[in-house]
Amino acid sequence: MAKRHGGFILMSRHTEAYSSFVERLGEIDLLIALARKKERNDAVLHRKEINAFCRGAVVLLSSHVEAYVKELGECALERFYQRRVDRSGMSSRIFFNISKEFVADIKDTADPEKIAEKIFLFIESDLTFWAKHGAFSLQIPVEKFNKGFSNPAFDKIKSYFSRFGYEDYRRDFYRDLGINAQTTQNMLDGMVALRNNIAHGDVSATRTPREISEMTDIIKNFCRCTDSIFSRWCKLHHCPIR
Repeated sequence: MAKRHGGFILMSRHTEAYSSFVERLGEIDLLIALARKKERNDAVLHRKEINAFCRGAVVLLSSHVEAYVKELGECALERFYQRRVDRSGMSSRIFFNISKEFVADIKDTADPEKIAEKIFLFIESDLTFWAKHGAFSLQIPVEKFNKGFSNPAFDKIKSYFSRFGYEDYRRDFYRDLGINAQTTQNMLDGMVALRNNIAHGDVSATRTPREISEMTDIIKNFCRCTDSIFSRWCKLHHCPIR
């Protein structure tokens, strides 16, 4: 995100998506603060309330990570359109993910007449996006592109970035975080597993306020690193997105 200062344009260190994510973490901080207050008063007496606050914090944190990844992808797609990036350097996966619903529909249809009808619908809706040269003439439909991504586990996020043609996400992530990379990945995947257990009604699936605070710090660092390496890749291959 660019900011003007003294007549000069300064580029933000982070994307708008990351800034929004950090702002939303205030909800997690609020829940942790409420849980800690109950803990200080009487941890045994208030254990149900403490667990409720902590379980809610895990679900919110997972949702915020999912939203962040989607918004980071949206930020890239918007910049590709706004800065009129030439499509000749783009991975074919970008085009596939714009129209994947049409592709799946056609693939699963056997009747020739129905196939033809679906192809006509595809032409009317998406043909303008399908060209290997020149800039996009319309804003890329982010809802179509992001469809199917809902689980912010590490491998799922890696797969999401491959939609752009970014195949080296894991390598860059481990290179950027070094000795902390594995711990960070484990925390992310552990958060998703815990969130799933909570959603499936496991009453024992919870963490202490201190553990939630530690989880939030590590997840925040995960998103900071992701923001940095994906922005770097976009700048190298397409255009700046910060």
